[in-house]
Amino acid sequence: MAKTYTVAKGDTLGKIARAQLGDAKLAVMLADFNGLPDLNQIFVGQRILLPTAKEQRPTAAAPAAPRAAVAWPAPPHGFQAVRDTFGDILAYLADDGGIDPKWEAERITRAALPFPIPLAWNTAQNATAIRCHKLLAPLLEEVFRQIESQGLKGAVRTYGGGYVFRPKRNGVKPSTHSWGIAIDLNPNTNAMGSAGDMDPRLVALFEEHGFTWGGRWSGGNKDPMHFQYCSGY
Repeated sequence: MAKTYTVAKGDTLGKIARAQLGDAKLAVMLADFNGLPDLNQIFVGQRILLPTAKEQRPTAAAPAAPRAAVAWPAPPHGFQAVRDTFGDILAYLADDGGIDPKWEAERITRAALPFPIPLAWNTAQNATAIRCHKLLAPLLEEVFRQIESQGLKGAVRTYGGGYVFRPKRNGVKPSTHSWGIAIDLNPNTNAMGSAGDMDPRLVALFEEHGFTWGGRWSGGNKDPMHFQYCSGY
């Protein structure tokens, strides 16, 4: 399983960072990784995720847009950078724990797919577009154009979803799906915690465009169906 730490009485993020990561100065990074906007927002019994050394480092920036007049932001690293790039989702939280409709109206759109993909929960129906963040739509459209042009359509068997406001599975911080910067593919054979069977050519294509593949995560957090356009979160 991925490493976690349960907050005890008297703990601070600085103490946890020093004991678990070897450096109290990593407290800010630890808060960011756990989606905590404030270093003091911890409580006894809270489960803190401990990033690996690799997860503490940003991934390489996405390549320049290959098509004229089309651009997208570089993949951000960490919670604050995701908020800075794609919007402060915390400012849109409703009193009931849901999301203000203004969030979707201002941030979310549909990226057209060049070929239909069967829905994982109902293969008799197809997805023809992906709900995603407005800034990411051109990139997703380009990735799927390349999937088609490189003969990889067969590697995309089912579509498991794009934008949806929810917490991370096995956690409380917002999922990257909440920003519309993540998609799930072939979920029926790529369950969380499993090795899955995602085509390595498909993984390579997404990674070349700046996506992080959940299949490289460890333990119970391993998520081979999942591709997200950020790292360190």
